[in-house]
This record gives sequence, C-alpha cells and structure tokens, in this order.
Amino acid sequence: IAKAIERERRLTGDAAHELRSPLTAIKTHLQVARMTDGAARDQSLAHAEEGADRLHRTLEQLLLLARVEGSLSFDDGLQSSAEQVARLAIQDANAGDNGRIDLTLADNLVDTPVEMPVGLAVAALRNLLDNALRHTPADTRVELNVSADAEHVVFRVRDHGKQISSEDLQYLTQRFWRNGNSEGCGLGLAIVQAIVQRCSCSLKFDSQADGLRVELGMPLRR
Repeated sequence: IAKAIERERRLTGDAAHELRSPLTAIKTHLQVARMTDGAARDQSLAHAEEGADRLHRTLEQLLLLARVEGSLSFDDGLQSSAEQVARLAIQDANAGDNGRIDLTLADNLVDTPVEMPVGLAVAALRNLLDNALRHTPADTRVELNVSADAEHVVFRVRDHGKQISSEDLQYLTQRFWRNGNSEGCGLGLAIVQAIVQRCSCSLKFDSQADGLRVELGMPLRR
C-alpha cells in the first residue's frame, strides 16, 4: 500500500510538471500574438496550437495509463486476430500519418483472436509504432513483423533511430523518461508496460547500432 501511495504521489508530481510546461508555452505564445501583427502573429498562434496539441496528447495518455493501472474493465466483447490488431494499430499510428510503416505477416499466421481486450492490444502496438516513427528519420521506413505459434503472437517493431545505451534501456518504460530530445510526452512505453503486466503479455527491447527492435508478445485465445 505504501509503494502504491508513493507511486501515485510521484505520478501526480510528474504530471503537474509535464502539464505546466505546455500551458506556460501556450500562454506565452498567445501573449506574443496579442502584441504583434501579420506573420509574427500567425506564427505565435501556430506555436500555441502546437502546444495545445501536445497538452491534449499528454492528457489522453495520462487518462489511459490511469485506466490500465486501475480496476476498470476494457472487455467489450470484441475479438480480433493478430492481423486485425496490426492493421488497426497502423491505422491509428502517428495520428493517421502512417505511410512509413511496412507490415509483414508470417505465412502461418492464424486467425485465432488475441486473449485480451482489443482496445488494449491496439493501444500497446500503436504506442510502439508511434515511438518507432518518432525516432526514425523521415525518409526511412519502420518495420512491423507479425508471427505466431499455437499459443502466442509476437509483434516485432523495428526503427532506424540512434542506438540506446544498455544503461538507458532499463528506463524506457519509466513514466516521463525521454531518450535525448524526444518530442513525446514520455508515457507511451509506460502504457505499453502497464498493458503487458495487466494482460500477461511480454515485452523485450534490443537496441543495436542500426536501430531499436521491440518484441511484444500476446497470448492467443485457446
């Protein structure tokens, strides 16, 4: 109980800090827009809109993390195969700007549904794809490979970003931790980890000189 209370206190403090930064930026840009005209005013308003978008994404991720770590049910009775989960995640990735994702399906991939709420399965894979797109150069592809055996399906996501040190790999799923100058809010992989723990999944990271490889395993319905 003490650890849970301390975790919530730390989340509250981190969230307050993360939300304060975009709010301050938005306020500053609006003040500049009020005092200027023409191109300068338009630029300040555009920056304020970017800050509002960042704030919205952070709030959505915080709410999802709280739901996953809480006792709320995500089971809506829907069932989806591994291929359907992959295609839904690609469709949602990067707010629809997902043209850089290459999907490869194993020849022996089965239509057996995953043994977890579809919304959580899609959210976990989408966050991995978002992270890969964010750290891969704009002119380079992100790869998603899907394979399965009788009991599990494995989604392998590969980006082409900078290598992450072995010391930093342990922090990837920590709330609000960022690698370098990432533009993310630092919650995407924390949500993946929470879903993995809730739904008996598996998660592995392997960082090489030519990019990060992530394996997300999900149980299949028997």
